Amino acid sequence: MERIQTIRKSISSSIRNKTNIMGYSTGKILLGLITLLSVAAVLWWIYTWWRTGGRNLKDVPNMKRPFLNMWGVRNDGSEFLVNIVFITHPFTRDECIVQYNDAKAKGCHFLGLSSYSEFPGPVSNPHDILHDPKNKAWTDYDYFTLTRGWLSCFRDENNAKWIKPEFPLANIAESDFANYEQHKPDPAVKKEYDFIYICLKDGDKKPEDKDCPQTWQARIHLWNETSKLLDIMCTKYKLKGLLVGRVNCNLPKNCHQLMEATDFMEYHTFIKQYNKCRFILATDQYSASPRCDTEAMCFNLPLLMNKDTIGAWHYLNEKTGEFIDIYNIESFEASLQKFLKKLNNNEYTPREWFIENYGKYNTGKRLLKFVREVFKPEELNFKADEVEYLKPGI
Repeated sequence: MERIQTIRKSISSSIRNKTNIMGYSTGKILLGLITLLSVAAVLWWIYTWWRTGGRNLKDVPNMKRPFLNMWGVRNDGSEFLVNIVFITHPFTRDECIVQYNDAKAKGCHFLGLSSYSEFPGPVSNPHDILHDPKNKAWTDYDYFTLTRGWLSCFRDENNAKWIKPEFPLANIAESDFANYEQHKPDPAVKKEYDFIYICLKDGDKKPEDKDCPQTWQARIHLWNETSKLLDIMCTKYKLKGLLVGRVNCNLPKNCHQLMEATDFMEYHTFIKQYNKCRFILATDQYSASPRCDTEAMCFNLPLLMNKDTIGAWHYLNEKTGEFIDIYNIESFEASLQKFLKKLNNNEYTPREWFIENYGKYNTGKRLLKFVREVFKPEELNFKADEVEYLKPGI
């Protein structure tokens, strides 16, 4: 019995000694770990401060239209919100200027981006509330004072009318950034239509009406003028078309058997329609940055485009399509005949040309160059040599 008690005392003593030793060692280890983590945290803060020019990336707000965030893509492929925000539309809500000032207080700067009709010029569409020059969106704000530079998709003569003289300017459009890596031709999809034409209706046709109402959309896409061209394309050239957005509205009289009209489509459904078509009819005149055109090019659809369009004109050349005069039927037919001959001979290469000249890599590098010209390094929340390109958050 005494021997057993002796053994128990020995074990208890051993445990107490080990506990004291382990407690002492654990304390030292924990203190060392805490010190190491603290040093690492300080070093990471210093690195982040240096990398971002002293600004916290989390301070950049994620904004909604009329604002549009800019994203940076680093050399390692990671993305971050840049402290530069686009203004794409006049301020039609009181909260816009509040949001603008809040973002400015957080270190954001602003660039203008022509993405809505003639903005920053006067809006010519009589069905648009911004057509009124007395609207407070025009009278209360000077968009050149609110911004430091402007991205325009207009021709030089329109830039001269709508952009402030000597204001920093770059010929960059929102539509330049169409995602050709995502939008690709699918040879497995059968071509069901010769062309696609997009013109959303302005409302449903009522029983007492002869046709759907024609206001904002009809004006932007020049529906009345285009319907005459569609009639010729159906009657004389037997071209089959897909009309997106005007279901249950009147069609040109000779197109009922050759055109299929759809209702508005959700984007994931709409984007698939390009693979079913051979080319796009782009008659809109007052769309500043029509992404439909460049998305069609990504799917290798050439453009039959209104020569008077205020935007998208810079995508048109001998490799991508033909201009048309929508007000001169004889001229239109001559252009259409030339276009169809080249189309049937597979002479157009719109996707290849777009990839070589636009998209996020090419245009994104031009945008980065412009940003560096307009803003000082200490105003930006990134180091220029660590960023490959910039892009709008579309």
